[in-house]
Amino acid sequence: MSAVVPPAAGLRFAGEPRFAWRGVMLDVARRFRPLPELMRFVDLLAAHRITVLQLHLSDDQGWRFEVRAYPRLTELGGRRSETQLGHGPASTLDGVPHEGWYRQSELRELVAYAAERGIRVVPELDVPGHASAILAAYPEFGVGGAEEVARRVREPWTRFGISDEVLNVEAETLAFVGTVFDELCEVFDDEIVGIGGDEVRKDRWRADPRTQQLMAERGIADEEELQAWFLGQVADGLRARGRRTVGWDEMLEGRDPAPDAIVASWRGPVGARLGARLGHDVVLCPDLWTYFDYRQSDDPAEPIPVGTVLALEDVAGFDPVPATEPAWFAERVAGVQANVWAEHLDGPERLDYAVFPRLGAFAEVAWTGHPLDPADFAARLPAYLAWLDERGVGYRPPSGPRPEQQRPGVPGVPRDRASRIAELERLTAGLARA
Repeated sequence: MSAVVPPAAGLRFAGEPRFAWRGVMLDVARRFRPLPELMRFVDLLAAHRITVLQLHLSDDQGWRFEVRAYPRLTELGGRRSETQLGHGPASTLDGVPHEGWYRQSELRELVAYAAERGIRVVPELDVPGHASAILAAYPEFGVGGAEEVARRVREPWTRFGISDEVLNVEAETLAFVGTVFDELCEVFDDEIVGIGGDEVRKDRWRADPRTQQLMAERGIADEEELQAWFLGQVADGLRARGRRTVGWDEMLEGRDPAPDAIVASWRGPVGARLGARLGHDVVLCPDLWTYFDYRQSDDPAEPIPVGTVLALEDVAGFDPVPATEPAWFAERVAGVQANVWAEHLDGPERLDYAVFPRLGAFAEVAWTGHPLDPADFAARLPAYLAWLDERGVGYRPPSGPRPEQQRPGVPGVPRDRASRIAELERLTAGLARA
């Protein structure tokens, strides 16, 4: 039986939606969220007519999925001794242990709960990079030998950013990954499974004689191609189970790893266009428009300001597929997604502040496929905010953060838009050879 959730007051969902995939990615690896919090979030997503909840279940900072064949993944990988406080070189450590993981039974309950509300739950386990939590539990799957890895990785990473740790490419490691995804497929019934593939640091592969030997034996030219080969092995295994993969646009570095993969393009338009040109379906989640951990204004009172400014008005102005894009590109766009990375969202109040009311604007853009009329949306905004108030949602007021929402003394690293665009152009330059 379906649970009918009325749409949020003040929002408009008229006619047929442009995109079937209207998604939100929630990072529960950096910040564990108990099941009741996830169910509350699902209810709010349903009222915004979101159809996909992508759960980011693993990262350097934590492993949250129970794997019965490898219990140390949660026993050791699900707990860190402390967490970075703030962002950038002035950040500190809070000294507070953080732990938590989901039993398979809990995730089955979440999947059923979401399905009743019209939401698919797409799980994501990130490989082969962002691997510190895996290696804290099973160092034999890292690069350099189990003893060396155990010395480097004593627990999930307490810092944020991109770790150098990466899985090795031995047959035993691929078997481990296959077993883990087998159990994931037993719990999550959606056709789509996330395999990550983002921000893979390759220095350990380059410096490791054993990795170089395996590359030569397999006819792999360089480390970018090795990344694609690894992801292709994972995708092949999931395809044999009747599943299809979704991965971040870095999966296209080196070579195309899986012809049926969905490309989640977060680094601007380059990955999306390349994915579409190669015949992939594409989910658009460009960080300049859809990263809800980014700061919401230039106000110094913004808590832990990171990224470029992404104000409510900016989200409302997001144009997923401009009229100037060619038809071959527009036809491959399966949907859009907002990503909620949780490094600095250390409780439900922080999550509410980051997501709302920006999700209201995003939800309408995702439905129509077009930017919103600013005056029209502004006229309806008070009704929407009143709806959020009625449900106890601690959103960011349009006038700026309330005193209790500020984090004075906790540093951040604001970015300007021009420098971020230049960085994205540099990061995606290598995609041209894929």
